[in-house]
Amino acid sequence: MTRAFLLVLFLCLHPVAAAAEWRIGPGSEIFVGYDSAFGVTAQGGALGVMCLDRQPFLWTQGWAAAVAGAERVEQFAVIVDGVSFVINGTHVPPDGLWYGTPPSGLVEALKSGSQAAIGTQNQPPVSVSLRGSSRALATVLDGCSTVAASPTPAVPGALLDQLITSACGGGYALAQGAEFTGRLDGDDRPDIILNWAGVTCDDRSKGRGAGFCGAAFCTIDLVFTQTGGRQQILGVNPRLVDRAYGLSALQTTTQGQTCGGPAQVCDVIWTWNGTQMEAQP
Repeated sequence: MTRAFLLVLFLCLHPVAAAAEWRIGPGSEIFVGYDSAFGVTAQGGALGVMCLDRQPFLWTQGWAAAVAGAERVEQFAVIVDGVSFVINGTHVPPDGLWYGTPPSGLVEALKSGSQAAIGTQNQPPVSVSLRGSSRALATVLDGCSTVAASPTPAVPGALLDQLITSACGGGYALAQGAEFTGRLDGDDRPDIILNWAGVTCDDRSKGRGAGFCGAAFCTIDLVFTQTGGRQQILGVNPRLVDRAYGLSALQTTTQGQTCGGPAQVCDVIWTWNGTQMEAQP
């Protein structure tokens, strides 16, 4: 059985008592300046969702570092009323934080469900009540999918220029190969890939990759022509892999439990599942 399946099975068999109603506020001290809709567990941890760059973004915080070390990409799971959602996200051990882009259907499940269970690698699972989550999530995520729902820009690159300019607070420089195109989403138009590792702001106080790079990994932005949507994934060294009918997959390099151990490095292939790019097991 896969690691993700074992994690989901463990969560289903070992629920933990839930906590009180969801609320709105700066739930995570890590993401300063963003309000979240979040619920608190009986153990003091939390599960929250916020609108980051007009896309839903999920985090859970409050877990001790069972396996210490640097920031790394790892899986964690959220199960809503028995339905499991596995997130390929980021683990920041010193801050007790896990975060990532919620997979399709998870936000709606959190809105309509009654209880969620959170499972992280090497940690006992915990539960959080979803009472009041619908109202809180609707408020925090109001207008969040503006980019995803809007028509495709006449010049898709203009969207990334706006994003980079906003993140840098002004001018910036792009390294060669930081932005490239490929047919990822199944239509005939090239989609855009931006590797934030290749972004250098004129204002160097913004940090590496305009703040989109951590100690080990950087955000990779994908803009799709079929849906006009945008997706963010984590990794390094993004490159295209040829598929049938002139389409492409995206390959990235990562490190950590996804690869079988904290010090292991491996490649991940991302393919289009009809709505977004999905990491292949």
